[in-house]
Amino acid sequence: MSSASRLWRRAPLWRLALFSMVFFTTITVFYPAPWLVRVFPPFAKLTHKVDHLLGRDAPAASPAPDEASSGAPGQNGPAPAPGDAAAPSQGNGMAAAPPIESELQDLLPFAGRQLPLPAGIWHPVVTTQDGPHGELTSNVLVRTDRGVVTGVIIANATTASIPADAGDELESHCHDDRSYMRQMLPSTQNTRQCIATFDTVTLSDEAGASPAISLAFRRLRVMGFPMPPVLVVAFWSHAVRAPDNGINFESVITALSPAEPGTAKLSTSLDDWTKAGVGRSPFTSRFIESVNEWIVAWAPTLLQGYEGTLKPASGIRPGAADPAWHG
Repeated sequence: MSSASRLWRRAPLWRLALFSMVFFTTITVFYPAPWLVRVFPPFAKLTHKVDHLLGRDAPAASPAPDEASSGAPGQNGPAPAPGDAAAPSQGNGMAAAPPIESELQDLLPFAGRQLPLPAGIWHPVVTTQDGPHGELTSNVLVRTDRGVVTGVIIANATTASIPADAGDELESHCHDDRSYMRQMLPSTQNTRQCIATFDTVTLSDEAGASPAISLAFRRLRVMGFPMPPVLVVAFWSHAVRAPDNGINFESVITALSPAEPGTAKLSTSLDDWTKAGVGRSPFTSRFIESVNEWIVAWAPTLLQGYEGTLKPASGIRPGAADPAWHG
């Protein structure tokens, strides 16, 4: 009889300790202590993958009524808040939270088209699919600098035509006089294209009336991503008349941080970011003007992405360096 077999037969406490070690190790993987994840970051990736396999990182398919109807507390800019440019939810949507450690750059396949990304590395936060037949899809992405959020992209698109009257809601930002800037871009007889810029306050988890966007901001906070109290939003939308007299559309909201590099701290007050207060702060005026100029220059690239004519760039794509990117 070997020493190992003798130990196994004659040491019941050792056997119990061995079984306990396996049991508690398994429990730790499925239900990790927060302090352990903080002390040993690689362990977080393992537990995240387990959660993803079990579906525990995916939000519920149907949000609670109070979530779905919540407003935008503290919203200084135009209503609706980011993400509301999509057609109204039919209440039967599905959402998923992909692994946030995924790194995305330059071009992202999206709704059968191309979504060009501003400079930097972007991470997926949440994806949704909605509509009577799942024809409405959205992606939320985040970019960080030293762990602090510098940008959030909220892209909405159709994979099949929707009723034409949904276009009024789609372009609401382009007709709201609370926007810093709004402009209809040159279009053909069967297309519409517009851009706008405005601000949105992020002090609340319910930063948008859309449940999916509220979920995205909440997930960023839960995962420990500091966010500035206000973001400056660059909005672009494009609608195309479909043969059935409906429309196909895509809208891209890029929310950019005016905070100091590497921090979530603003050098100005929140009141300086309202349309009425912009002139009080030279920094605010400069940043908003730079966002205005950037979205005007970036809009043609977004249109090319909608048409699927972009080719991968070897470096930073021309026009991709937005005002919140710090290199």
